[in-house]
Amino acid sequence: MNKKLNLLLILSGVLFTLVGCESEDVTNTKIETPAFSGTLTNQFSTNSSVLNRNGFSPDLSSNTSHGISVSGQGSKMVEPDLALLNVGVEVFAETVTLARNTAAKSIEDIESSLFKNKVSQIDVQTNRFDILPRYDYEEITMNGRRIGSQILVGYTVTNSLKVKIRNLDKVGKIIDDASNAGGDFTRINSISFSVDDPSSHQSELRELAIQEALEKASHYADLTGIILGPVLLLSEGSSSVSSTFENYGMRAMASAPYSTSISGGELELSLTVNVMFGIQ
Repeated sequence: MNKKLNLLLILSGVLFTLVGCESEDVTNTKIETPAFSGTLTNQFSTNSSVLNRNGFSPDLSSNTSHGISVSGQGSKMVEPDLALLNVGVEVFAETVTLARNTAAKSIEDIESSLFKNKVSQIDVQTNRFDILPRYDYEEITMNGRRIGSQILVGYTVTNSLKVKIRNLDKVGKIIDDASNAGGDFTRINSISFSVDDPSSHQSELRELAIQEALEKASHYADLTGIILGPVLLLSEGSSSVSSTFENYGMRAMASAPYSTSISGGELELSLTVNVMFGIQ
């Protein structure tokens, strides 16, 4: 009896030991799971650089603490070689037909004057045409009460052209001739100046913009005591041509005693780049 009891105790101990070892192996397996290391981060950075070189735009929010982001602007002054004239007619009449026919005749005369001054047909474009009713408001008495009422009095027809003038020496004469042709219905809505081919200045503007971005980034690096790394991201922002003159609603006079003097002046061309530099 005692031998059987001892044998049972020994077998129970062996079984307990086996179970304990198995549990310990499972526990150890969980503990020995590799922890997250910097390897994945380095791989992500490498992939991000590849995406940048391929033209993608990765989310920079996670990299703001690992780089310097600056913008640079390149600008230069140039003489315009193109004038943009917005000229048209505005006619009011009691009927749509009368207003439209009068406006059509006036705008046709203006176009003829433009073509006589060597403005190409492809440089003349209609950019607005409206037929709008016009009302007068008056008070009337109805059932002993005075109320406001609108009365249709006629129609206003507006027709305007966008004209490219490539010979700046003739801008004044073109405006005078167009005003005389359209008569009292003529409206000079605006005039502005531009460069016909801004792309010819893009290379120089990019160089100036990158130079300014490098100067900014280098200055920040010196101020903070860090070493500037390679370019991580580069994008080109907006480009613009500034300095325009506009006089909306100006009414041309058919019998002006003097010729119109128009000066093109200078234009400022600008281009912006956004650059993110790594730090070492």
